[in-house]
Amino acid sequence: MPARRLRIGAVAVLCCLVAGCDVAIDGAAGISSAEQQRVDRRTEQRGAVESALKALEQAPAVIYKSTIKDAAGKPAELLFRITRNGSAYGALPVDGQAIQVISADKQLYLSATPEYWKAHGLGNSDQYGTNWVRTDSTDLPVNAVEVLNPRKAASTLRTAVSAMNPLTDPVRSKLPDGTEVYDVGSGLGTLRVTTAAPHRVVSFAPSLVDAAGGKTLGAEMRVEPLTGDALKKLQTDLDGAIGGVGQPFDALAQVSVSVVNDKLDCTDFVGTCRATIDVANTVIGSVSGTPVRLALTVEFSAQSLGAQTCTADANAAPDTTTSMTCEVKFRLPNRNASYQVQAKPAARGEVRAPVDVNGVREKLKSEFATLGG
Repeated sequence: MPARRLRIGAVAVLCCLVAGCDVAIDGAAGISSAEQQRVDRRTEQRGAVESALKALEQAPAVIYKSTIKDAAGKPAELLFRITRNGSAYGALPVDGQAIQVISADKQLYLSATPEYWKAHGLGNSDQYGTNWVRTDSTDLPVNAVEVLNPRKAASTLRTAVSAMNPLTDPVRSKLPDGTEVYDVGSGLGTLRVTTAAPHRVVSFAPSLVDAAGGKTLGAEMRVEPLTGDALKKLQTDLDGAIGGVGQPFDALAQVSVSVVNDKLDCTDFVGTCRATIDVANTVIGSVSGTPVRLALTVEFSAQSLGAQTCTADANAAPDTTTSMTCEVKFRLPNRNASYQVQAKPAARGEVRAPVDVNGVREKLKSEFATLGG
């Protein structure tokens, strides 16, 4: 009997080895139901974010909305619209103040206060604050035309999201209008996308698209796609804006002027004095052939007659000398007396950028035709 039991056991072991011993063992590796739900939520959020970013990337144009406080301390909404080709029109909230922006035909025009231009080191800040100024992205704290381009913004936001902790549990919230969104946050700020399909980007912190300068544009930019009539309106508004730019100052050119010769003539017994001033200009960075606008001020003074000032304007070719004149008339208390008159001239110059309005409008027309506008 003992020998038989040994043989049966041997056969049982052999059968078990051949069959593979499919036996459940307590403590085997696996994922719990709760953890699986967390994985599913993270996967769902990643899918929503990517779908929203693709929609932003493919948008022909978008509108950004931001809020600042006006002079009375009340909230004021700013609108900035931009196509995926970089044509843009609207206002940006730079350090809490509205900076008007036009981008067309790869040219950037800004309208800002004299204080803004002074802070950027431009000597003609008082004049620049009265008109549009042709410049480049260096006069903005962030290259808004580049980083807010829908294609570029989507790409940069995708990179920012990929650097976030992939194990963070998704956070959902509701906007005032009831829209539910995912709040995808990092140290640079928050990206919000809708939880419901079709997913879209609702808003993001500007620091997510420009870590260095984005904070100057505020804490949040709300975003919506532009299509159909809204896209056509952007073209119409850009058309009108280009027509209103006029002859913008050219901040990309530097001009220096100097008085190189002056002559004073006064008519005896009449009191009329005329100054003839030669003004030389030197320009660096100007477009070839762009005229320099010269402004001359001459202060005349004479003992017993007081002081008077006259002004004159002229357009001059770059790097030339221009003769300018202006005159004043003193009231003579004694026509038989002799008076010594002095004249102090001062001149300044500015370069205006040429704008081919019709040419720009034709290029905008072609661009919007491809965008569906």
